[in-house]
This record gives sequence, C-alpha cells and structure tokens, in this order.
Amino acid sequence: METYKKLLFFVLVIFIVIPFATSQTYQINKELNLIVPFEVNGSVPSAAAVCNISINYPDSSYLKQNDSMTNLNNGDFNITLSGAEINKLGEYDWRAFCCDGSNCAGGYGNFEITPSGFDAIGSGEGLTLVLSIISILIIAVLFFIFSFKVISFPSKIIFMGLSLILFIVVFLFIMISLGQILGGYESLISSYSSFFWVAGFLLVIAFIFLMLCLMRNAIELFQIKRGLR
Repeated sequence: METYKKLLFFVLVIFIVIPFATSQTYQINKELNLIVPFEVNGSVPSAAAVCNISINYPDSSYLKQNDSMTNLNNGDFNITLSGAEINKLGEYDWRAFCCDGSNCAGGYGNFEITPSGFDAIGSGEGLTLVLSIISILIIAVLFFIFSFKVISFPSKIIFMGLSLILFIVVFLFIMISLGQILGGYESLISSYSSFFWVAGFLLVIAFIFLMLCLMRNAIELFQIKRGLR
C-alpha cells in the first residue's frame, strides 16, 4: 500500500508541471510582466493556487527572493518588474515553485535584458551588418573621389554632400551596432552613449556648416557667371 502511494505521488508530480519558458528579450529600464505557466494534470489550477518566484540579476545577486506571484486564473502567474529594477544588462535567471492544494511543482527559466530590447545579433547577421557598412563606406569614398574629378561645380557639391551624408550614416550605423553588440558591458555602454551624443551633435554642426559654405560658394559662382560680381 505504501509503495502504491509513492507511485501515485510520482505520477502526479510528472503531470503537475511548470513548462520551461523559452528565453525572452526585454529592454533595459522598461517595466515588464514576467509570466509563468502552471498546470495541474494538464488543467488550469484553481483560484487558490499560489506561486513564489526568485529572480537573480546577471551578477547572481537577488532581484526577487521567494516573492509571491499574481494568479491570473487562467493557468498563468504574473509578477511585474519595474523599470528601476530592470537596470542591468545581461541574462536574468528565475526559479518558481507553485502549489495548488497538496499538488506542487517547480520550474525555472531565464530572460535577457538588452539596450534595444531585441536579441543580440548572431554570426550570420553580424556578417551581413559588416558587409552593409563596408558597402556604404565604399560608395561614400567613391563619391568623395568623384567630387574632385568632376569639373562642374554643382556636381562637386552634389558628390561632396552625398559623400558626407554617407560617412555620417556609416558612423551612426557603427555606433548603434556597437551599442547592441557591447550592450552586456554596463559601464562601457554608458560611456559609449555619452560619446555617441557628443559626436553626433558635432557631426550635425559640421554638416550644417559645410552646407552653408557650399551654398555661399554656389551663390558667389552664380553671381560671377551672371556678371553681378
């Protein structure tokens, strides 16, 4: 009889499970609702079911320790994490333990926090990104060379302007990519962000200044050709 009870308990444990959640990606400093499913013999647990969860930061310190979750009465349990709590980049591990009466089960999983909220790029995507940057850079260099080769002054302005725009695009493309690739290094991403905005502001100022100089030269050339100067 005792053996039968143990066997029955073992069967119940098999069917009372918390399915492993697939790793999801969220954005840093943004509120998120972490959902953990819980089933009892393949059915939705009762309203009296409870779940407790522990969540660790990427450095293994506790974000939550054995905190209770909200029963959504549909088989899911929720815990809301504020943006202030989601303040470290990397992979967060969680472990949950749920009970519905005497029927209990545990499960675990993880989720990742990145600067953008998107998954980190893979090797294939990284190769595509590098090829895209190189292609834009080559076109920018060609436009820059053509600006010295052409005789027409308006053509020089067009090629020089296009070249400068493409160089700025490459620069911003690289900086944004670095922000995603190196996002796991919190201090580095903080320094990068400050540098990015300063460099971007200086580039915009330089671009406006160049455009004003080119417009002034174009107006002077037009006046000379018309005999106004």
